[in-house]
Amino acid sequence: MRMVLLLAALVVLVPCPAVAEDVPTVPSVLAALAAAPDQPDAYKASVALHVRMRMFPFIRMTLHGDSWYKRPGLYRFVFRGVPFVAKAFSDMKYDLGDPARWADRYEVTFAPGSTDAAPVLRLTPKTHALVKTLDVVVDPQRGRILRATWSRTDGGTIALVQTYAAGTDGHAVVAKQQATIDLPRMKAELEADYADFAPTDNAVGIAP
Repeated sequence: MRMVLLLAALVVLVPCPAVAEDVPTVPSVLAALAAAPDQPDAYKASVALHVRMRMFPFIRMTLHGDSWYKRPGLYRFVFRGVPFVAKAFSDMKYDLGDPARWADRYEVTFAPGSTDAAPVLRLTPKTHALVKTLDVVVDPQRGRILRATWSRTDGGTIALVQTYAAGTDGHAVVAKQQATIDLPRMKAELEADYADFAPTDNAVGIAP
């Protein structure tokens, strides 16, 4: 009798395996990213961009300016007092795109090394492009992109890591971005630190 009770207790205490419904699928992960309940629609922030070039001209500097974000993944940066040698950084934009529309442009699968607990999406362009694949590490529970790695047909790679923090109105914002650029003609490390977050109605494309 004691053995029966012991076995019954173990059945209660030992967690059961997750049912199939809990296993993430590509559509469910894309839907979680698109929904992202704690992601704001748009905001402005100050930014300090730390630049370190790993090849000539081997510059190392910190640029200060403003950044604008617009959901689902569009960023714009305008920096002040940029020296001529770093003019490429004076006004920049990049767009991670809308996860809800990724399937229109890419074949979306799970990348090698992806797990149920830490999904990694692999985006492969449907038409020939300089980017061969884009691997995106996500947090589906919070609808966040944690890391993105672009692999290019010229052998180059760009890796972006994002760190989140509590922002305004209970939303989560990207507080830090770290990028490692390893291209045939450019090798650099960039780190962007954000502060002074404020909601804005300005579209990224017309930011002053």
